[in-house]
Amino acid sequence: MISIESVSNFRDVSVGSKMKKNLLFRCAKLSTLNDRDICVLENLNPHAIIDFRDPKEIKKAPDNLSAKLLKKYINLPISASTLSRMAAQKEIDGDSVETYEKVMEDSYRMYINNHKVVWTKFFEILLKSNKLPIIFHCSAGKDRTGIASFMIQSIFKNPMDLIFENYLISNDLLTIKAATAEQSTNSSNQDSLVTKNMLSTLGKVQQSYLNAAIDEIDKKYSSLENYFISQLGLKVNDIQKLEQIFGNN
Repeated sequence: MISIESVSNFRDVSVGSKMKKNLLFRCAKLSTLNDRDICVLENLNPHAIIDFRDPKEIKKAPDNLSAKLLKKYINLPISASTLSRMAAQKEIDGDSVETYEKVMEDSYRMYINNHKVVWTKFFEILLKSNKLPIIFHCSAGKDRTGIASFMIQSIFKNPMDLIFENYLISNDLLTIKAATAEQSTNSSNQDSLVTKNMLSTLGKVQQSYLNAAIDEIDKKYSSLENYFISQLGLKVNDIQKLEQIFGNN
């Protein structure tokens, strides 16, 4: 079991009995990595360290990587401008958690619909990993990272209750402050509109968010496998190869 104590929400992606452990890891930003944990990651010898944050987020808290680990770093930026959209929605529907939960659900739909190029590249990296570990993260390691984890875990036909249980662990491992530390809107004028309700909603995950993505996949693309094939360009044998690389065959 790999233990990284200086980074929030660091954990193994594997769930159930079909997935190999110690190959896929998810976490929050690596800007807090200390020297001890840098050594742990160097010894892990990852194939790639994938950062889903956008350049604005990275500038505020760049990953603290050694020269050796920096060679493995890949940025695949995803942004749904969630906090900006919350600030805009507040003017329409008022400052309520319910208002912001709907914005979060919309963000999850955007992750599916608007970032297919990123997901294609993500799976290309996984397919080329040659059974070396991969670490992927965003800011808090819960939303963009949560979608990536859901996609991988679903390949192994894991029960949805197991996937949801794993997804919701972020609420136990993250404080709202840690989850929202680098989050800001697109303008200083909007930043003044940010409320406690926005941050508390942004700082947590709930089942309805992931369900919004799942429902979007079912509605628009009929199934996750069809989304992989028709939208991301994966082939059936690519999916089988992912099962071989990350599964207990």
